[in-house]
Amino acid sequence: MHIEIHTKSDTLPALISGSVLHSVQMFSTLERSKGCKPYMLIGYDSDGNEQGHLLIMKRRSIRLFPPVLGSWYTVNGEGAYRSDISPADREKIFTKFLDKIFDFLDFRHTYIEIQNIDDSRFAYSTLSSRCFIPRRDQRLYISLHSKEPQERLARAYKAHIRKAEERGVTYRQATTPKEIMEGLKLMRNYYRSKIQRELPSEKTLRTMLYTKDGELSDKARLFIVEHKERIIGSSLCLYDEERAYLAYSCGLRKSHPLLYPGIMAIWAAITDAHKNKYAHFEFLEVRALPYFKRKFIGTLLNYGGKQVGTLRWQHFRWKWINKILRKIYV
Repeated sequence: MHIEIHTKSDTLPALISGSVLHSVQMFSTLERSKGCKPYMLIGYDSDGNEQGHLLIMKRRSIRLFPPVLGSWYTVNGEGAYRSDISPADREKIFTKFLDKIFDFLDFRHTYIEIQNIDDSRFAYSTLSSRCFIPRRDQRLYISLHSKEPQERLARAYKAHIRKAEERGVTYRQATTPKEIMEGLKLMRNYYRSKIQRELPSEKTLRTMLYTKDGELSDKARLFIVEHKERIIGSSLCLYDEERAYLAYSCGLRKSHPLLYPGIMAIWAAITDAHKNKYAHFEFLEVRALPYFKRKFIGTLLNYGGKQVGTLRWQHFRWKWINKILRKIYV
């Protein structure tokens, strides 16, 4: 299999459809983001047909105190592959992508992280043989195809949503530039104090919400929660063919505690995903949370979600670090 590496969106060919985390739009978003550099690996067979592709994100960190100069690479998920390729063959292609990554990086990295893999068994032996460190992680999702979202809600959350609506709270998708600007501003102010959950720049979020032609994207949507014509909550969702991903959400909980803006912001995204016939709704913010933030997972379970264990793989530049950490985590 022949593998090509692209670093500019202008050179990208037409790719097979797959996860939004490995889409051309996500590549373009990262390309315009400060401090990020995307790499798209595309695999072709002997006839020149695409077998799959994998998006890698590079970030750099430069700090004077404490002194840090490093770069790390992140892979979100196992990639996108042709629908007729079996799971076993997907692992083989992923292994070739992984070998290409190591050849390309030539150990010019601080560490590589592979996260958001749906099946924790995927490429387990491959990653272990290359001294990746497996760390336990969590997935939290809601099935939207078998029951109505209202049926899965906890009793307390049903009451909260009902009271908020009775008090005049409304929610909808932000469609005008003014609504999007105000919704992103609220989100930026909310995440400013969240050390463990970093929000991308406003420019990056705008590139996710709009296409290159300036139209609203069908791969990302921003929802706003209003009360008396004031925005008190917002949430941002990403979409692929069958799944909606809640990337960020916020609400003015302290100034409007009886209106439940945080709950309503997430509820707006869930109801829209169900209305548009998505099979699953997943909470991306749950991934890689530290132990003392696990209470946040318990809050999200009130929406009727299912908690599933998964793995987050890391590989450091220094072999001795990998050996020590593998003895701790394996």
